[in-house]
Amino acid sequence: MRAFGNKIKIKEDVKTIRIALAGNPNSGKTSLFNALTGQVQHVGNYPGVTVEKKIGRIRYKGKILEFVDLPGTYSLTAFSIEEIVTRDYVLQEKPDVVIDVIDSTNLERNLYLCLQFQELGVPVIGALNMTDEAENLGIHIDEKQLGRILGIPFVKTIGTRGSGKEMLLDTALQVAEGEIISTARHLNYGLELESQHYRLIDVLKTDPEFGKKYALHWMAIKLMENDREALKKIASEHSNADLVLQQGEIVRSWIEKHFGEDSEVVVCEQRYAYIHGACREVVKHDSGSERIDFTEMVDKVVLNRYLGLIIFFGIMFLIYHLTFNLGNPLSDGIDRFFVWLQDVLVTFLPAGIFRDFLVEGIIGGVGGVLVFFPIVLLLFLGLSFLEDTGYMARAAFVMDKFMHLFGLHGRSFIPMMVSTGCAVPGIMSARTLVNPKDRVLTIFISPLMMCGAKTPVIAMLAAAFFPEHAGTVFWSLWFFGWLLALSIAKLFRHVIYRGEVSPFVMELPPYRMPTIRGVITHVWEKSWAYVKKAGTFILAASVIIWFVLSFPKPHHIYEQHEQAQQQLDSQLQSVAAEENSELLIQNIQDKKDSLDAALAERELKYGMGGRFGQFIEPVFRTCGFDWRMDIALFAGIAAKEVIISTMGIVYGIGETNVERENGNITLKEKLENDPRYNPRKILAFMIFVLIYVPCMATLAVVKKELGSWKYPLFMAGYTLVLAWILAASVYQISRVLGIGG
Repeated sequence: MRAFGNKIKIKEDVKTIRIALAGNPNSGKTSLFNALTGQVQHVGNYPGVTVEKKIGRIRYKGKILEFVDLPGTYSLTAFSIEEIVTRDYVLQEKPDVVIDVIDSTNLERNLYLCLQFQELGVPVIGALNMTDEAENLGIHIDEKQLGRILGIPFVKTIGTRGSGKEMLLDTALQVAEGEIISTARHLNYGLELESQHYRLIDVLKTDPEFGKKYALHWMAIKLMENDREALKKIASEHSNADLVLQQGEIVRSWIEKHFGEDSEVVVCEQRYAYIHGACREVVKHDSGSERIDFTEMVDKVVLNRYLGLIIFFGIMFLIYHLTFNLGNPLSDGIDRFFVWLQDVLVTFLPAGIFRDFLVEGIIGGVGGVLVFFPIVLLLFLGLSFLEDTGYMARAAFVMDKFMHLFGLHGRSFIPMMVSTGCAVPGIMSARTLVNPKDRVLTIFISPLMMCGAKTPVIAMLAAAFFPEHAGTVFWSLWFFGWLLALSIAKLFRHVIYRGEVSPFVMELPPYRMPTIRGVITHVWEKSWAYVKKAGTFILAASVIIWFVLSFPKPHHIYEQHEQAQQQLDSQLQSVAAEENSELLIQNIQDKKDSLDAALAERELKYGMGGRFGQFIEPVFRTCGFDWRMDIALFAGIAAKEVIISTMGIVYGIGETNVERENGNITLKEKLENDPRYNPRKILAFMIFVLIYVPCMATLAVVKKELGSWKYPLFMAGYTLVLAWILAASVYQISRVLGIGG
């Protein structure tokens, strides 16, 4: 049996072994989790992506290993949601092993968390991750010596390649079964602190049941640090809570007077002093060669106070231009395919409700959304590449001072940036904000971003009505979303959520060349979610919308229409026998087409959806919207992609028989050729889509995160009013100036 320090309790006959993966943000924890479990999970380069724990199970050497991927955190002090979630899981769930994933290129800072896990009294393994990067920087770590000093085993790993995972699994098994002993570390904080520390332990011991639940050594340290969550646990669970809390105040006061610093700072300094001494023993650096630090060299430019902002917005402009230049031809091809498929069904299926359901409801709805899959895929590709290189963390750092101008915390950039993919995870990632006011404020403005659901709607309209400048128009609306969100934040900060902005601290990982597998994995995850949404939620929504738009039928006008058509057919037959009758024939045919168009229009208006659209039309007429656009906007409250499917259904139902026979007309072409629409109206419509009521999933997660329906109701109300004001302003001003008519 090998041992590291004193023996702890050995578990026998373990069938399922629970292993918690913890670590600092950007330590490669999630990559290692993927390598160990084989699961696919998003790998982020900044805090806030992995907010909730993820679970994966494997069978290894006759055992079931259950891995829990805990949120990335720098410490176990209860300052952020991640720290509380991680700490409470370890305290309450008591995993068999905690694997602390450590960035080998920044050992001292990462060992701080490792030491805190040891203080909790749980079996710990240190995974020295990214050892290849450390070696490239000339950093060599003696993991065996480090294990002897700290009393726990260390294993070198490379999470992105899966290197060292078998040794890590073997070590985890051996620690869980007691073959390797990982100690609970009692760091000596020095004579003065230790004397106060044991005073607190003595008073904590007055409740034996409390001592069974929590490690008293750790709880005493938390009292010295004035940890608010630990104080809550003592206040609610200790039988002599008043005595313990009073003694804690006495100890903290003594420390502050003795050292001239806050007690928390003194404890922190002692930990780092111990870690620094350990690192001097185990870390060797190459000498004799001066290395150019690529990260520092690039950061001098990228993190420049002024140039950094220009670079960030320039990069996003480039990504959107490439996305449209490459994606539009692919989207047009897919669009033609769905038009061809509709034509085939119209040709081979008999006329009736079933054919209309397939052509207008299913293909017109879902197909309209899938048409923009290439654009969405390319957009995800660009953003995933930036994220994996480490640039997105820099973007947050650069935006910090800029965002302070608008009363926002620098970390608010992360939920806003995540919301450009989807507002749901963006709002969830606002948990990284410690200050409740900062968090609520960030949640309120995150849905104003150009998310992945709004992207295909605005992309289609930009391509149809601004074909020469689609990329520029799209980027301008993306940029406008940012400016609007920041402006609203400034307003809310002064009116509703007054107070100082908390300081900003963020890890800046080294630049890394993204792996092909990593980028493809991220793009596949997001793209597949888009396709799956089209095949489930949007399919169901399309069917409902088709039914609402198609029924009831105006049977009372069909007989009149048939009689009028028969009269025109008779005229056509009589005129056809005459010489030089081409002009008369064309005139009669035009009348037949007008009758068909009028019938299609009346059918659409007579349906439940058409009636509702006409009912609310006066409200949105100031914005330049007709009742068709109103129906699409209302349906888009369910999910913004549904706006496209609704337009596809509206135009499918509104087609004349002649148009059906001619076929080969895409939704984009139908909108572009419709005389009722012009760039002025469409620009106002795109602005409205960007701003108005978030989707139902977003509103639901806001309620879940903030705990009351008053927040999502306020969000829905203010975004609707704001969208109406801005869309109406754009339309009316451009109309007066004669622009885009």
